[in-house]
Amino acid sequence: MQIREASSVDAAEVIEFFQQLYAESNFMLYEPGEAVPTEAEQVQRMERLSADHGVMFLCEVAGQIIGACYGQRGQAKRSRHSLYIVIGVLQAWSGQGAGRLLMQHLERWAQSRAMHRLELMVRVDNQRAIALYEKLGYAREGVLQHSLLIEGQYVDELSMAKLLSD
Repeated sequence: MQIREASSVDAAEVIEFFQQLYAESNFMLYEPGEAVPTEAEQVQRMERLSADHGVMFLCEVAGQIIGACYGQRGQAKRSRHSLYIVIGVLQAWSGQGAGRLLMQHLERWAQSRAMHRLELMVRVDNQRAIALYEKLGYAREGVLQHSLLIEGQYVDELSMAKLLSD
């Protein structure tokens, strides 16, 4: 597995990866076929992410994206110390270390920019992800009741965060 920072030249492959991820997992926010950007729109998103002090890391095996993680720094002065994280790994690679590697790279990136807080949301029934985040030092902060509606059922999300320094 290789982890590297994404760039706008990866736009088409990133779109394809997220399409596959959304199709095979209902742990992600978007449903299959929802929020499908054009390649030009994805390039703009990736350039804006970088310009706004965010980053995306890709996990590849034999040149294929099997996982991705991105962080977006808070936009307001009062939240610029925080990085909101989204991560996804294809089912075939779940449990093989890709998520851990992506999160570690993202944390090192955040530390190098003197960020203080990493935060994310995870479905309460995604026990594998919760266990990973807790092993990496994330703490449970609270439950957002009925925050998602998936296949006609309301689902709760868990807010988790990690402080990088005091």
